[in-house]
Amino acid sequence: MKDIFRKKDMSGTRGEFNRSLGLMDVTFIGVGAVIGAGIFVITGQAAATMAGPAIVLSFLLGAVMIGITALIYAELSSAYPVAGSAYSFTFASLGEIFAWFVGWNLLLEYGVATAAVATGWSGYLRRFLENSMNIHIPQALSGAYNPSAGTYIDISAFGIILAIFVLLAIGIKESAKVNTAIVLIKLAVLVTFVVVGLPHVDFHNLSNFLPFGWEGVWHGASLIIFAYLGFDAISTVAEETKNPERNIPLGLILSLALSVVFFILVSFTLTAIVPYQELNVPDALAFALYKVNEPFAANVIALGAVITITTVMIVMGLGFTRVFFALARDGLLPKGLSEIHPKFNTPYKATLIGGVMLSIMAGLIPLKTLAELVNIGTLFAYLMVAVAIIVLRRENIIQPSFKVPAFKILMPLNFILIIFMMAGLPFETWVRFIGWSIIGMLIYAFYSAKREKGDLDGEVLK
Repeated sequence: MKDIFRKKDMSGTRGEFNRSLGLMDVTFIGVGAVIGAGIFVITGQAAATMAGPAIVLSFLLGAVMIGITALIYAELSSAYPVAGSAYSFTFASLGEIFAWFVGWNLLLEYGVATAAVATGWSGYLRRFLENSMNIHIPQALSGAYNPSAGTYIDISAFGIILAIFVLLAIGIKESAKVNTAIVLIKLAVLVTFVVVGLPHVDFHNLSNFLPFGWEGVWHGASLIIFAYLGFDAISTVAEETKNPERNIPLGLILSLALSVVFFILVSFTLTAIVPYQELNVPDALAFALYKVNEPFAANVIALGAVITITTVMIVMGLGFTRVFFALARDGLLPKGLSEIHPKFNTPYKATLIGGVMLSIMAGLIPLKTLAELVNIGTLFAYLMVAVAIIVLRRENIIQPSFKVPAFKILMPLNFILIIFMMAGLPFETWVRFIGWSIIGMLIYAFYSAKREKGDLDGEVLK
């Protein structure tokens, strides 16, 4: 029994990948994950149904919590520049069983988010093809499995996931180059929205700033946490980053700061040019510019969303494969899945198997069902990382090159905000989270806990 609480000493871990990513690559991986489906889709829906124009405050509240969490990740990543993100941090501090549950929930975050974003991407693509090119995808291939509606598979979502995971299997540097190029397009698209939209600002749309009260700001923040998901993907590529002790903390902080600026500018502009009641649509930014008679800019935004949401799938898929790899390397999942390709230097088995699984999910399961579990699983991982850093500091066994400032003030605030956000999620989400955790518990009990104790390949255990 005591083996399930054993800890993994990662202080001397070197890593198994080529270090090919620089600071710009790492920063843009973070921006690529954070600025995506959340800002293009969820902003409008949260404003319409939860927060109104005060969605700006929801973004600020979320930024405070995520900002503290990013500082924690920065400290831990500078001490442990290894693949696995929160999973590895928890294994070093709290022990194997806690690490398993964090890793299990990270697979949920990255995997389900990748499939969910692919489904949203597919909707933008269909709309763009129909409105701009008069191309119609057959009904049977245009949505999740629902025979009563005449849809059997979302072929676009299925195909894009397969393509992205093949790209990830070919190589991280190649994926990072594609990601960086698309992020630059993404930022240009959002700048276009703000510049074109600001002249149409009508302050009457902001007069009822808190239509749902402060409770609406709270629930809005719990939902738009989805928009911030992915910054922690930076820490999953620590083994592939040059000078990770410096570049991982800097990349975390820079990517989050840049993302918060855009979230606030875009959400303010959106709710100021169109009444918030009208924004419960999947393409809110393009919709708003159509409403103020800017059709050319609206088309640019729609096409930009199709292109740029791709980066979210790349980064979420990258995070999924690296956590999958870390779990397999430690024997908590079948060891063979951690095999590195001799030419591409990637965990190709974990990548390709994960790609097939997630493409099927994206093709057959509706977006709403996919997205419901993402936030709570991620917040749970953030909570465990907050506990991990306290344990590691108390035991004085890490020597990070970066440390969280004002630790005694920010850490209690971090716990309060995470629990506050989790409490704002619907009851049904908690039920599904418990179900997912039970599945994880059964896998651990019947496979992971019973593996041969040599599966950690000589890593020093405490």
